[in-house]
Amino acid sequence: MLYVLRQSWLRLTAVALVILAIQTTLCAEMKPFGETVDLMLLGVAATGVVGGSQSGALAGFVFGIAFDLVLVTPFGMSPLVYGLVGFAAGYTQSLTFQPTWYLTSGFVAAASALGVFGLAVVQQIVGPRAPIESSIVQTAFVVGIVNGIFAPIAMPIQRWCLGLKRVIV
Repeated sequence: MLYVLRQSWLRLTAVALVILAIQTTLCAEMKPFGETVDLMLLGVAATGVVGGSQSGALAGFVFGIAFDLVLVTPFGMSPLVYGLVGFAAGYTQSLTFQPTWYLTSGFVAAASALGVFGLAVVQQIVGPRAPIESSIVQTAFVVGIVNGIFAPIAMPIQRWCLGLKRVIV
């Protein structure tokens, strides 16, 4: 039984389902500045930052599949965008040497904001053709700021999911 809990994909899936439950219940009601916060993007970007681009892409796929099960958008849109966000967050973090906590929070915030734009663009390509509204900038800004604030909490959780130890030099 304990061996099963050591598998990172299983822990990642369990955390994705918990975050999905919080996203669809609590975050649907609490809207800072009138915008819905995207905690699923937070989990993906945090995984990419702590685990690298490959782990971020895997987390993006897992979180995206879980999120698409409750959305009415075309199936596969969220895994595509979330996978790219996780990959980009991991790749950006790998370009820095010993990043500080505030720099990694900034990476999470930037990746989350770009994920909001990515979802809007992909929805234009594969989804119902609704015009991209000018409020997408405000949505991306709010999601980026909120996810950047919660990044120091999300990164240790995602580090545990991947089974990584924090190395202090």
